[in-house]
Amino acid sequence: MSLQGRLGGVTAGLDLSGEWDGQAFRGRIGGYTDGQAVLITAGQGGIAGRVGGYTQGFDLAAHIKDRSLVVRLGSYTEGVDVRLSFTQDGAEGRYGSFTNGHDLKLRHYAGEVRGRFGGVSDGMDFRLDLGDVPLPLGALLAVCAFRVWQVQRG
Repeated sequence: MSLQGRLGGVTAGLDLSGEWDGQAFRGRIGGYTDGQAVLITAGQGGIAGRVGGYTQGFDLAAHIKDRSLVVRLGSYTEGVDVRLSFTQDGAEGRYGSFTNGHDLKLRHYAGEVRGRFGGVSDGMDFRLDLGDVPLPLGALLAVCAFRVWQVQRG
């Protein structure tokens, strides 16, 4: 069973999909013609991957520290840091810096994840049906999708 979800609303947002085979997560952010491929693998050095193709897209690197997922999306000069601290029923964290970032909160309910980037008046919701995909990978896909959304919107 694969992951299915959406970042944003019906009229403005991105479809999310992917599958986990135990070694790698392969997914898609957006539609068939205008979307971006996602590949995430885990190894001794942590979690690594790529969103998009060779000329358009960004790399990701992540590692687990205590009960937190620490992520870097993009390069050292043009990237974004993300930190998610996992709890029994979800995760909370920050996308970006203290002055130029968004709070991130998600709740996990029996295979379904609902969350939000940002605050009440200036934010974006997301929803995921995880299927067989582990929660941290689903959260990582949502974070990548938010980055794609921000890059597309300029």
